[in-house]
Amino acid sequence: MDYRRLTNRIGRTADSATNDVSERSPSESVSRRSVLRSAAVGVTGLAATSGTATAGDYGCDYHFPDCPSWFGEVEPESWDFHNWPWGADNLTIFVHGFTNQNGGRDYAYEVYRNLSDQGYGGYVVACDWNAGDSWDDWYWAKDQAIEVGQELARIFDYYGWTEDHGVTVNLVAHSLGGKLALECVRELQGTYGHSINSVNLFGAAVWDEQPGERFYDGILYGTNETHNYYSENDDVLGDLYQSAEFGRHACGYTGGAGGEPWNWYDHDVSWRIEQHCEYMDYDDGCVWYVDDDLY
Repeated sequence: MDYRRLTNRIGRTADSATNDVSERSPSESVSRRSVLRSAAVGVTGLAATSGTATAGDYGCDYHFPDCPSWFGEVEPESWDFHNWPWGADNLTIFVHGFTNQNGGRDYAYEVYRNLSDQGYGGYVVACDWNAGDSWDDWYWAKDQAIEVGQELARIFDYYGWTEDHGVTVNLVAHSLGGKLALECVRELQGTYGHSINSVNLFGAAVWDEQPGERFYDGILYGTNETHNYYSENDDVLGDLYQSAEFGRHACGYTGGAGGEPWNWYDHDVSWRIEQHCEYMDYDDGCVWYVDDDLY
């Protein structure tokens, strides 16, 4: 499948915009087509007030160092690997969020700098995926997160990067990358019967009820621990996400809605995190929180 074709836009038909049946609109009394148009207007209006902002840098005052060319990465859609640490027995993969302009590799490198300085002895690499190019691609990018997450699970199974093969794998995911990460462990457990060590979510753009529903088994049986770091100061999730998602809350904004498995841990970092991209910042973020969960 050619994952890179940007063919589905916000204005597409209601059925194709929600092929994930767990993400149907909560209201059946309003046509999906009219709601999608309203959401598009809302998102476009908010985006316009912030210039060329994306979900990765809307209201972001932080500037991350450029990622060096030697930094490792995987592109799950094509199974392409760059400077991959083959043979590593402890691997932390950073998954970026919505749009391809949000500095995903730079974010990953910032996570690497922080963890390395904290004494983390494993490898940190990036997961680079096609997450859309503009606000028009939001609903398409959500579908893409499902498909790429499933492909990443297939890669884990193929190469044996799982707990039962003695490899400690951790996913650190930002924003819509959180959906990709949870789809990955859902597929890894449900289809292949494997698990990884941990998933660590930063400002996850995932409906707050889904960890207790769609992703329940993936979290419970596909991870040793899943940590959700959320902030009620995050305007991207509090404004833009809710506008696009018909008023629903993200677990990266309010925490899980309840009913999550016992190995799901909510961490309210509202006292520390003011902006959507701040999670990864070396000085003001909270990467150092996850260090103890990576072994």
